[in-house]
Amino acid sequence: MTDSAETNPVFVEDSSNMVQGLLFGAAAAAIGAALWAVITVLTGYQIGFMAIGIGVLVGLAVRRFGRGSTPVFGIVGAALALTGCVAGNLLAVVGFIAQGQEAPFFATLGQVSLPLAMDLLIETASPIDFLFYAIAVYEGFKLSTVPAPAVTASPEMTA
Repeated sequence: MTDSAETNPVFVEDSSNMVQGLLFGAAAAAIGAALWAVITVLTGYQIGFMAIGIGVLVGLAVRRFGRGSTPVFGIVGAALALTGCVAGNLLAVVGFIAQGQEAPFFATLGQVSLPLAMDLLIETASPIDFLFYAIAVYEGFKLSTVPAPAVTASPEMTA
C-alpha cells in the first residue's frame, strides 16, 4: 500500500523538480552574467549591486521552477549565484580586453583558457568583490526554496 493524501492525513505530495530548478537557475546566472558584463563595459564601471541582482535572479528562478523546500535547493541557488558573479566579472574583463585590442568579443573570449581566466580573475579582483559575492550567495541560498508546507494532523491522530 502506498501513502497518499487520502490514506495518510500527514502525507505531503512533493512537487519539487531539481532538474528544472537547476536548468532555469543556470539560465538566470548566464543572463545575469551577460548583463553584468555589458553594463560594466558600456559604463566603464563595475557596479557591485549587479552581483546582488544575480543572486536574486538566480534564487527566484530556482524557487519558481524547482519548487523545492529542502536545503539542497538553497545550495544550488547559492552555487549558481556565485558562478554567475564570477562569470560576469570574467566576461567584463574579456570585454575590456576586446575593446582595448579592437577585436571581436567572441574571438577574444575564444582565446581565454581556464588558467588564463583564473589569472585574469585574480589580477582584477578587489576585496569589495568578495563582499558582493557573499551577499549574492546569501540571496541565492535564501530565495531558492519555497516554504515547507504546513503539516496538520487529523483529529484521529491527536486523540
